[in-house]
Amino acid sequence: MRKGLLAGILGRFLQIYSILIFLPALLTLVYPEKALNFYLFTGTSLLSFTAGTVMTHFGSTGDPSISEAMMLTIAGWALAVFLGAIPLTEYLPVVDALFEAASGLTTTGISMFAAPEELPHSILFWRSFMQWIGGLGILTFFIAVVKQSGGIAQRLFSAEAHKTDPGSIRPSLKKSVTDLWRVYGFLTTVLIGLFVALKMPLFEAVIHAFSTLSTGGFSTQGASFAGYMPEIQAVATLFMVIGGINFVIMYRVLRSDYRPLRNNSEFKLYMLIFALLTAVLSLEFIGKTAQPFIDSAFQSAAFISSTGFATMDVMIAAPVVQLILMAVMFTGGSVGSTAGGLKVFRIKTLYELLKTRLRAYSLPDTAVNKVKIDGAILDNSTVKTISVLFFTWITVTFIASVALVGLEGYTFQGAVSVALSTIGNMGPVFIQSTVAEASILSKIVLTVAMIAGRLEMLPVLAIFNREIIKD
Repeated sequence: MRKGLLAGILGRFLQIYSILIFLPALLTLVYPEKALNFYLFTGTSLLSFTAGTVMTHFGSTGDPSISEAMMLTIAGWALAVFLGAIPLTEYLPVVDALFEAASGLTTTGISMFAAPEELPHSILFWRSFMQWIGGLGILTFFIAVVKQSGGIAQRLFSAEAHKTDPGSIRPSLKKSVTDLWRVYGFLTTVLIGLFVALKMPLFEAVIHAFSTLSTGGFSTQGASFAGYMPEIQAVATLFMVIGGINFVIMYRVLRSDYRPLRNNSEFKLYMLIFALLTAVLSLEFIGKTAQPFIDSAFQSAAFISSTGFATMDVMIAAPVVQLILMAVMFTGGSVGSTAGGLKVFRIKTLYELLKTRLRAYSLPDTAVNKVKIDGAILDNSTVKTISVLFFTWITVTFIASVALVGLEGYTFQGAVSVALSTIGNMGPVFIQSTVAEASILSKIVLTVAMIAGRLEMLPVLAIFNREIIKD
C-alpha cells in the first residue's frame, strides 16, 4: 500500500467534504436556533478541510490499484461517518451520533431520534442531506467534482461495487458519473416542486425530497408521512419507486429513450414485485386502515426501494405478510439505483444460474449452457461474484441475527429484520422496541453492518486479506 497516495486522495476528499458539512451552518443564520450549532458545523468543516489540506500536502498523486481503492473507499466512508457525527453529539451520545451519521450516509434510515420534529433546522437538514449525498455514494460525488480524476475514478467506482457500470452513457466514466448526478439533482428539484405545489412547507419539501429520492427515509416528523394528505403520499410513492430504478435507465428515459422500459428485465421484474406486493398488502389492510390501497402502494414502494417511510404501523400485518416484507427487504431495488438490498438483478441472475444447472442434466456435455440476462451471456466472473455475495449476505445476516438474539433478547424474526435492515440499508424493523433502546455494543455492530452493507461486503472483507494489505 502506498500510504502517501492514500493520504493524498483522502485529503482531497476531505477538502470537498468540508464544504458539504458547512452548508447546514448557513441555516443557523436563517432560522432561530442556538449559536452552538453554527460553531459545531463550522468547526467540523474546518477540521475536515485542515486535515484534508495537511494530508494533501504530505501525500502524493497517482492512480490507485484496486486494493488501494478498496482501502480508500472504506477509509473515506469511515471518515465521512465520523465527521458527520460530530454536529449530532450535542443532541445524542457519541455512539448514537455515529449510528445516526452512518444511518444517514448509507441511506439506512433507522434513527436514534424519537421525535425529530423537536430538532433544529440545521440538524434536520444535515440528517437528510447526508442521505442525499450518500444516495449515489459520497465517493461518486467526489469523482464527479474532482479535477482530472483519471484512473482514480475507475478504481473508486469499481470499489463502490453496488453501482452498475454507466459507461454506456458516456465514453468517460467521470462524465457518466457527472451525468448521473445531474439526473439525480434534476429529479430532486422536480420532487421539491411537486411537494411545494401540494402545500408542503418549503423546508419540509426539501428534507423529504432528499430522503425520498435517496431512498433514505429520514423525516421531519416522528410519524413520517402519516400526517400528510394522500396526494403528497402518492407523489412520494412514485418517487420512491423511481429511486429504486437503475439511474442509467432514468438517464435514458429523460432523453426520450424508452427502450430500457421495454427491454430491461430487471426493471420489469422490479415493477412486477412492486405490483404484486401492493396487491398482497391491499388484501391485508382492507378494514385495518382508512385508505388501504394508498397505504399498500406507499408501503410497497417504501419496502422495495428500501426507503423506510411509513404511513402506518406495518406491525399490524399478519406474520406471513411480515415474512413477505422481509423477503422484499432482502431483494431490494435495482442495481445502479439508490436502493439497498441484494438487488433484483442479482436475484434474477441466481435464478438463471439455477436453470442452467437443471438444464445441464438433460444436455450433452458439449452444449453451450450459460447464464443469460436480456439475451447477453454473463461472464463467469460476474456469476461467481454474485454467488459469493449472496452467500456472504446469508452468512452475515445469520451471524448478526444470532448476536442480536443473544445481546438484546429479540425474537429470531425480529433479529433477522434488524440485521436485514442494517446490512441491506433498509430501515423497517419488526420488533416491539426501537433500535435506539439497544445496547451500545449492538449499536456498534449495527453501525459497522450498515457501512459493510453499503459497500456490499466484499471491500470490507477484502481488507482482512493479508495479500491485499501487503500490496
